Amino acid sequence: MPIFCAAIPRAAVLLVSVLIFCLVAPETFIAHPNLCLWRRLFEVPSCPACGTLPALAAFFHGRFAEALAFNHNTVFTAPALLLLLLNDTLRALRKVVSL
Repeated sequence: MPIFCAAIPRAAVLLVSVLIFCLVAPETFIAHPNLCLWRRLFEVPSCPACGTLPALAAFFHGRFAEALAFNHNTVFTAPALLLLLLNDTLRALRKVVSL
């Protein structure tokens, strides 16, 4: 099973992340100040990742049009999170079954 950091399984980190996006409304992420490092360093209006957190929250709340409005990368990011989580979970289950 892939390890995220200091022996924490990546599946655990992904599961917690997906749960947070499912439980926290997208508006919560918008209400806080924008801490985008790229915007601060290069003084650009937005970077390709800006809006990802509220976009993922909107996606996992089933508000797909709103998710796309926040960030178009959500089309790739959200399914990738789910696929990684599924892959890691299946690997863990295979390991448990083989014991």
